Amino acid sequence: MNTKFSFKTQITWLSTSLILLTVIFLTISNWFRFADYAEAQIEQKIDVAQNVLNQTLRLQEQVLITTASVLAADFGFKQAVATEDKQTIKSVLLNHGKRINADLMLILDLEGNLLTSSSLYSFSADVIENNIKKLPFKNIHAQILSIDNKVYQVIVVPVKAPRVIAYTVIGFEFDHSALLQLKNLISLEVSLVKKEHIIESSIEDKDIKQQALLTATQFGINQQSPNLLLTRSDYYHKNIAFSSSNDIHAILSASLIQIKSDFNQLIMSILIIALVVIIIAFSLSKILSQGLSTPLNILMNVTKNIGKGELEVPKLSSNLPPEFTDLYEGFVLMGSAIENREKEITYQAERDMLTGLFNRYKILSNIDVYLKNNTHLALITFNIKKFKALNDTIGSKNADAILIEIASRINAYIEKLNTLNDHKSIAARINIDEFLICIPINSIDILNDIVKQLQIEIEKTFWIADIKIRLSIYYGIANSIEHGTDAERLIRRSSMAVSNAYKDQVSVRLYQQGDDEIYLYKLHLIEELKAALENPNSPLFMNYQPKLNIKTGKVDKLEALIRWINNKGDFVNPELFINLAEKSGLITTLTRWVILEVIKQVDHWNQLGHKFKVSINLSAQDIQHEQFIEYLLTTLSNFNVEPVQITLELTERDLADNEQLVAERLFYLKSLGFEVSVDDYGIGQSSLAKLKNLPVDELKIDKTFILKLDQCQQDQDIVASTISLGHKLGLRVVAEGVENKASLELLEQFQCDYAQGYYLSRPISAEKFIEWYESDEHVN
Repeated sequence: MNTKFSFKTQITWLSTSLILLTVIFLTISNWFRFADYAEAQIEQKIDVAQNVLNQTLRLQEQVLITTASVLAADFGFKQAVATEDKQTIKSVLLNHGKRINADLMLILDLEGNLLTSSSLYSFSADVIENNIKKLPFKNIHAQILSIDNKVYQVIVVPVKAPRVIAYTVIGFEFDHSALLQLKNLISLEVSLVKKEHIIESSIEDKDIKQQALLTATQFGINQQSPNLLLTRSDYYHKNIAFSSSNDIHAILSASLIQIKSDFNQLIMSILIIALVVIIIAFSLSKILSQGLSTPLNILMNVTKNIGKGELEVPKLSSNLPPEFTDLYEGFVLMGSAIENREKEITYQAERDMLTGLFNRYKILSNIDVYLKNNTHLALITFNIKKFKALNDTIGSKNADAILIEIASRINAYIEKLNTLNDHKSIAARINIDEFLICIPINSIDILNDIVKQLQIEIEKTFWIADIKIRLSIYYGIANSIEHGTDAERLIRRSSMAVSNAYKDQVSVRLYQQGDDEIYLYKLHLIEELKAALENPNSPLFMNYQPKLNIKTGKVDKLEALIRWINNKGDFVNPELFINLAEKSGLITTLTRWVILEVIKQVDHWNQLGHKFKVSINLSAQDIQHEQFIEYLLTTLSNFNVEPVQITLELTERDLADNEQLVAERLFYLKSLGFEVSVDDYGIGQSSLAKLKNLPVDELKIDKTFILKLDQCQQDQDIVASTISLGHKLGLRVVAEGVENKASLELLEQFQCDYAQGYYLSRPISAEKFIEWYESDEHVN
């Protein structure tokens, strides 16, 4: 997560925020818990008060029942009631009422009409009768009764003489003083309510009275006001009913002033503690963040230095916590590991992994530095003769051991040179079996001595796996005094000198002026050939050289030969550009071009009625290419040409390269109808014993044995025996290079099958061949 705040600030705010949230949650939790607790305490208090109230009412009820019973049993009273002596009745009621402090004393007839009463109240007989008649006369339990906005607890007792002759009603009034006494008893405010109107209350404050009334109207019996947290009132109210009245009920009100004060003090204490904790936490988090950010800054600087490539991490100079110290040590180890890895990568990028010498890239850059500093150099490139054959003979492990030993000898030789020269000599392995030594020189006069000393050092006998081995090595030399001051060019020229030494079969060859031009010309020729193959109007073209069937005296076969006249109009030697095509990887493209042109020409001849067989020269790369057969068959299918009309010519060298794969593919092609011819037979590596295991149809005796056949008896013996052996193996034999009639007659005498050469015809275009074929010259 991206943030603009520093790590130190984030830690400070994080710790402070966590504590602040904790305080908030604790405050809210305590708030609710305290409210629940206070509400439970108040409910308990109200329940106790309600029980006390009910108990008080029951005690007063008992007093009323006792007084009424005594009054109703008094003989004189009953007599007065029976005789309707109102003065006596009133006197008795008054005396009994004073005795028990009764506020209501009445005598009613059997219909509930008022007979007489004490004079302790001031309301009319109609008001009394309308309210008294609502009482259940047969129930001797106290009832709560409202008369003229006054509330009484009354009891009705029958007067019997012996039958019921009247009813006595005695009651206590719940006036303000009575409610105050009740308040003192239950420690709660008491209000009496009838039909949304407070009749009497111990509460003095009008607003609180109004809240109590609101509770009576909004909430049902035995329900209380809302949660303490949701009310702003200083009182908590509960609505309760009297069991002896349906329309009069009481509201018990508990004061919340003290509870809220205690609660506010609690909250204030929590907030003060929280503030103190936050201040302490803030201070501690600042200290903690400082303790964390300081090591992190140190580590950050280390990582920045590592990122800049400063991999050597200094030792820790300040004291850090153990974890950060371990982490710092980890950075030290990481820097060391990266440094070692970089050294290893650099070593691998600059060195030959087998010998430990520089590779081509590294020595090229070093040579370039020397030349830019105007240091004269001698470059000696040397190559091991037939190293591949040696590798196949003694095995790659032993061959590698030879290369390692050569590198060791080169290092020893360079070490001697470096003790005599301020500028250090260097060496590299630039190819599988090719090494390059770069030696600073002051004059070219010392080159011979340098090379001789190198030969002595390198060409000592090798003992590998108890095998004594002596190597033939070719040396090529170029120097910056005579041959240029470009590093790439000097290396190329020393390598060319090695190649020329190999070609000339001399051990040491100095680069000669003009060799590089030939090399560059060959490169240019390869580019021209590539363009010619891509050009629809290609300067490449095909010539055809007839093959004479000696037995019939007719020409029924030809060899297809590619020719090239470049953009300058110069004829390019086929051997040169075909050899370059093989080395540059263009040979398969070139062969495809030839196959298409030849098959098109054979198709044209077929249309003219001439059924010639044509030979196409292939290389080892062609026959081994995975798409060669597919291309050959696809091209053939697009024209009216039979496989039997195409002969595939390969040299002995091509047959020897990957013999198993070549044999498998030639057998397959032969099964399709193609014929196979071995070209240049007699100068390569094959033998008749090898050829008998290959699907060969034809042998072409190399022209070196034919050119002077009429003059050389030895050539005649070789050719005669080759033809005889070829026939015994069931092979057709062709002699190429027939230059005169005498040689042709000898071949006829040796029973050779076909002859080919300038005596019959030079390679000519398809059009000229048809003219020649249909002319008298062909017949002759």
